[in-house]
Amino acid sequence: ANYACEHCGGNDNGVPDYGLLPDSQRMADFLREYVRERDGIALTKGRVDADDCANASEVNEGEVSDLLSQVELFQMASNLYWGIWGVLQAAGEVVDGTFTMENAASRLEGESDLSTWDNLRYGRNRLARFHVCRRELL
Repeated sequence: ANYACEHCGGNDNGVPDYGLLPDSQRMADFLREYVRERDGIALTKGRVDADDCANASEVNEGEVSDLLSQVELFQMASNLYWGIWGVLQAAGEVVDGTFTMENAASRLEGESDLSTWDNLRYGRNRLARFHVCRRELL
């Protein structure tokens, strides 16, 4: 799920572009390849019997569908985790060599420099996406 979220960027300025999320078809294609590779490795390492893995190139579409559902759900968890992380990182930050209530208030209101990284902006954006996912999925 975090893999999908990382497609959105935001690691340079703290503003992910959720329009870059892979659509369901692209994510299913990725998961299909993931399952195919996982099964091939398991077969190579002897973790599964060759008779149980009749054709390593065939992928169980039910498993892909289940994984896709899990990815969509865990994107919500990823956004919650990284949102909280950003807010906690920002809690002890010093901006321009000082920590003042004015700096904190302007950052909360989104008045910081968008060309630089800001943990609070990143955290707020990820938490906002968490709420979008929650409304869509729950």
